[in-house]
Amino acid sequence: MNRRITLLLFFGIFLLQTTAWQLPCQTVSSQSGSDSLTFVKAKWSTRIIHMGGIILRQCAFTDSSLFNSNQYVSVLEIGSSFRFDIVADTALVLTTDFATYAEAYAAVNGSYFAWDAPWNSVNYLRIDGKELAPNRLPGNGIRTSHQSGCVVISEKGKLTIRKVPDQVMATSYSDIWEREIKAEDILSSGPVLRVQGKDEPVLENAFNRTRHPRTALGVRRGGKVLMVVVDGRAEEAAGMTINELQDIMRWLRSWNAINLDGGGSSTLAVRRNLRKPIQVVNHPSDNRLFDHKGERRVANAIVVK
Repeated sequence: MNRRITLLLFFGIFLLQTTAWQLPCQTVSSQSGSDSLTFVKAKWSTRIIHMGGIILRQCAFTDSSLFNSNQYVSVLEIGSSFRFDIVADTALVLTTDFATYAEAYAAVNGSYFAWDAPWNSVNYLRIDGKELAPNRLPGNGIRTSHQSGCVVISEKGKLTIRKVPDQVMATSYSDIWEREIKAEDILSSGPVLRVQGKDEPVLENAFNRTRHPRTALGVRRGGKVLMVVVDGRAEEAAGMTINELQDIMRWLRSWNAINLDGGGSSTLAVRRNLRKPIQVVNHPSDNRLFDHKGERRVANAIVVK
């Protein structure tokens, strides 16, 4: 390759990293039409994390321009050539430490946790084919929407999202459905946001209708995976309701999508190569400051390798 072609290639990459990015417009209802246009036509900053196909898009929506509120959204797009893993520990660990331990290019926090649960996970957890934690059910013995789906990772490291069938949600079997799935890693979570290109009904409750920092995973029809983190609990970022999170996952063209643990847990971390330290790129809220230092320790994480 001669010097001129090399310079042109470098300049093209530089432009891709620094210029605005616009999503293709989606078909939307009149109710959400204004917000969808705000979202897809915003000036997104773009960074190539890995030339193999990991791209970070971020946008600050100021002046109450999205959902009548300030928002800060981070979207990590991961191509099909990468593999995924679920990592966990018997103690709570920072998402960045999970990524460092796994020698990963990127990581996002996982599902819900509690101090007194096996592996601190209140949701079904399987890693390397070993069942580590069951779904913890409420007093009535019926699953909650936090256990309405799961992240499934095959032996080849491919990530998919599955919805628990409605008839299983209505039974008292805590995890028999997950046990029958053939996969290396499984982590249950929810609510499920989209299934085969359609929005899932959202329950009317305080968790869903209150704005919080949120973390979600999406998978497009071609297999590209999206790690999405919405900041919150700050003047610069209000956070989103589950309906609002569902909207942006639709606008991002997710074929399937699921909500993960949010609040102070919401953390997205990346690095350009394994020789560099992993860095938080969103604004975790656990320190109540709009910076990159408010990371919370979590029970598990999903990493990109």
